[in-house]
Amino acid sequence: MGRAMRRNLEEIICCPNCKRPVQVAARVATPSCITKSGDIWCCNCDQIVGRIRNFQFDFLPSGPVEEFNTPGFSPAQNDGLQQLPWEVTEEALSPSDPRLEWHGQWVSWSDGSRMSEGLPGDRLRFCGQILDASCRLLRHPWSGHVRFLVDGREVGGADLYHPDESVVCWFPIAHDLSPETHSIEIVPAGTRSAAAQASQVFFHELIVTVPDPDGRFQDGPSELNRVLPIFPSVLELLKEVPANGWILDCGGGDRRLSDPRYVNVDAGPYQLPSIRADVLKLPLRSDSVDFVFSQALLEHVRDPFLAAREMIRVTKPGGKIWSGMAFLQPVHAVPGHYFNATVWGLEELFRDVEILESSWFGELSFTIAWLLRASGATAKMPTAQYEEILSLIRPLDSIISYDALRAVASGVSVLARKPS
Repeated sequence: MGRAMRRNLEEIICCPNCKRPVQVAARVATPSCITKSGDIWCCNCDQIVGRIRNFQFDFLPSGPVEEFNTPGFSPAQNDGLQQLPWEVTEEALSPSDPRLEWHGQWVSWSDGSRMSEGLPGDRLRFCGQILDASCRLLRHPWSGHVRFLVDGREVGGADLYHPDESVVCWFPIAHDLSPETHSIEIVPAGTRSAAAQASQVFFHELIVTVPDPDGRFQDGPSELNRVLPIFPSVLELLKEVPANGWILDCGGGDRRLSDPRYVNVDAGPYQLPSIRADVLKLPLRSDSVDFVFSQALLEHVRDPFLAAREMIRVTKPGGKIWSGMAFLQPVHAVPGHYFNATVWGLEELFRDVEILESSWFGELSFTIAWLLRASGATAKMPTAQYEEILSLIRPLDSIISYDALRAVASGVSVLARKPS
């Protein structure tokens, strides 16, 4: 996959609260003068409003402002700027990577992950010259507790239990370590929350930042998408953005593109967004982005009207906005699914800009199949019966016109333009 040139996001960020300009106090920077880690200060609010950790801008504090930090361990830093002697790059180590040391009774699964039942002696160890470390672990109803160690010192951990679904989440472990050899350990604790059904730990990936003295990858991280594909119509709209412009993927989840114009803002526990922030308080300057798009976002925010206004605010005059939203989709991503909308409801969200096009998508058979799965009905009927039901419904897709589909579509979308 391609790689994206690192662009300086400091050109377009602002305070998420007052929308005034901010100052970045870099603590660690690359030879190309890109801030790897630092503080984001708002003079108007007279406080730190964000941090930069391993190139990711984080405007979501995990505690009080004075303790604003992302999870993860960092050794004490001297005041002032640390200029790295080399560029850095990111490496992802899958369970099959020979550099990982497996201890205990881990079991390989068909999806490539490895699972521990939380037995004594189970641990995963990596040793190498790294600056940052994080991992991707599964959260589900059978998950237990896990501990993280750096150089033999426990620096954190996580409760991996999730009551409703199985989802792979990202967990920072350490950042801005001294440029020398370090050990990282992921240790199943063998304990669990009261609601969990077991103490399992499923390991999917270890991500480390390593020196790149030859500068082979100074153009930035590779393209990666762990969520929904971007709609083809949106990909066509990306081509209209100037080479020096900016593209905002609002609520893009665990995704990054090999496009230097691309910025992903999301509040979820993901590795890949450029910026961690609340889409209701975008930390981007007004009139700064050439094209804004959001896929499957607005049903998951508490105030979709405010989210739409924020997308409009950051769009340049004459710039375009594309937004897709659930219509007849069942509840998903519990407990963060709040609203569905008709095409007219979605148009109402963007009533302050020019609607260029409204559309809808998702064939009737697709929607019915999703509804049946979400209702739990498919778990209570033979597979053959479920397939028979769908076989009777699928022929209807060819006789339902596009105009008629508007009343029963899975989702709806609008393309709008901000007045010049």
